[in-house]
Amino acid sequence: MAGIPDGAVDEVRAASDLVDVVSERVKLKKQGRRFLGLCPFHNEKSPSFSVDPGEGLYYCFGCRRGGDVFKFVQETEGVGFLDSVRLLADRAGIVLPEERGGEAASRTEALLAALRFAGRFYYQQLGTEAGERGQAYLRDRGFSRDAILAFGIGVAPATWDALATAAQAEGFAPDVLEAVGLVKSRDNGGVYDVFRDRLIFPILSPIGKVLGFGGRILPDSPTGSADYTPAKYINTPETEVYHKSRVLFGMKQAKRAIRAEEEVIVVEGYADVVSLWQAGVQHVVAASGTALTGAQVDLLRRLDVKRVLLVFDADGAGQSAARKGFDVVLDAGLAPYAVALPDGADPDTFVRQFGGEAFRKLLSDERMDVVAFLLDRARRANAFTSPEEKSAVGQEIVAVLRRVADPVLRHAYVRRAAQALGIYESELLGELDRERSGGRARASSRRAEPPPPEFETPPPSIALASPEEEALLRLMLRHGIAMVEFVLTRMAVEEFTPGGARDAVTALIDQFNAGAIDSGPFVRGDYGEAVRGLATRVLAEQQAGSDNWGRVGVQTPELDARPYETASGAMRYLKLDRVQEALSAAARRVLAAEQAGEDATAIQQEMTALTDLRKQIEHGDFIDGVGD
Repeated sequence: MAGIPDGAVDEVRAASDLVDVVSERVKLKKQGRRFLGLCPFHNEKSPSFSVDPGEGLYYCFGCRRGGDVFKFVQETEGVGFLDSVRLLADRAGIVLPEERGGEAASRTEALLAALRFAGRFYYQQLGTEAGERGQAYLRDRGFSRDAILAFGIGVAPATWDALATAAQAEGFAPDVLEAVGLVKSRDNGGVYDVFRDRLIFPILSPIGKVLGFGGRILPDSPTGSADYTPAKYINTPETEVYHKSRVLFGMKQAKRAIRAEEEVIVVEGYADVVSLWQAGVQHVVAASGTALTGAQVDLLRRLDVKRVLLVFDADGAGQSAARKGFDVVLDAGLAPYAVALPDGADPDTFVRQFGGEAFRKLLSDERMDVVAFLLDRARRANAFTSPEEKSAVGQEIVAVLRRVADPVLRHAYVRRAAQALGIYESELLGELDRERSGGRARASSRRAEPPPPEFETPPPSIALASPEEEALLRLMLRHGIAMVEFVLTRMAVEEFTPGGARDAVTALIDQFNAGAIDSGPFVRGDYGEAVRGLATRVLAEQQAGSDNWGRVGVQTPELDARPYETASGAMRYLKLDRVQEALSAAARRVLAAEQAGEDATAIQQEMTALTDLRKQIEHGDFIDGVGD
């Protein structure tokens, strides 16, 4: 495994009990050999989420998500595989070896360690005399203890080098502290703190790594000179580990709520995020001092977000920021909405005055989709007073609608825009088509190549495994070498459906040749997502029937209690399906030959042979002894 040695990954897996990890997110109840609970990935009233500790897999029979312990962390935390390993390693107290080796890894770890130290230092200052003014400010702002703890809010002392002195005493080199934006060099030697006399908001990665800080000046902060006014807000600059265009403030705290709501609120300030979070509106993030970027929206897409709500000030700057945000969200294939706050209000002041439910009502009542937003913006600017201005509004709407990938949604937007502008839908659609054609023509002229075709060939659909194939795969994964030999000496690889089923059989053959059958690589996704999804489904379903009957007091035999008989039956039906498919195809060929006046004798002989083969399969002639 690139980045983290395979041995370390195996050590983390062995130390991470799947039931314990899942139980941190899902209330599980033991049912036979499995554990059941309400799925964390979709809303449901009856439990369909199953955890099988013996196989080390989870599977939801409702939304069909499944995998191993790493996959569970990936899906619940919205991270990649390597970060899932890191999170579970931290949880288990396992120190991972240097991931990349050499100086680069040591450098990155040193930078992150310095940031972690600074985060603890600032938070701990709240309990000291140096942090009293910060505590008073937090009380005045109404921040709760839970919110302060959840976001790790701290305070930077007013002195020039409090952090620098403490960090160097712990062995952190000045150049490391400077590289992450914590200190600056003095002209006459030494360093001084960047953050002084400020409320500190740690900026975290989605998995909780400290990447940087935002600092708000405390009231009545000493300036040091009469002609100097410190900035109200300062932030960590771009560093080797902090890239603000790829980070959303509050993402770590908001992930679970974002998944549940299937939407996210994007605000401007750190205090806005904290105030809304403690008021119960927790699916909220801030764009870390930048305009919303594509990389930030990609983070949200990993959490299955469907709607992005851009909350903005009613002034021109706020409207401009929201307008740019619409383009970014639409380009990501998500649905953007905008909510304008009352004049002079921001989310923090609004929720402190009116409460969380009032804010939720504001989001529900005042949200505007892209067309409503553009029309409202035009009305505010009195942009309907002349035909030229109305045309300009229409052109802007057309430019935005070009970004809408869904044709049904795009047409609905066109209908509403045409009504508001007092023109025919066909005129707006015609202009949209011209814009799209013009875009292709301009791209063509730049490439000096012919324009792409209007319609591309759709990708082939993914073939699903039949019930017989699922049964055979389950049996081979459960019963190992003997069952694989029993099945695959009687079934050709080509008899399995192309896609996940055939790929899984090919992987089983490779394992058979290596001398051991192991379901682990299937569940982990080593053979691809199609195989992983199929394997987790068939392995999870092994106990489904008997467990469901058991809930109502009816005892039934365990599924696959007689595995070789089950395999024989599944092979018989799968072979019959394939023969019938061949017969149907041959019949079509005979018809086509007769219509063309061609001789169909050879095809008819082929059909006769297929009919004889079907009789042999029905009699079970392909089975030469069934064991159990």
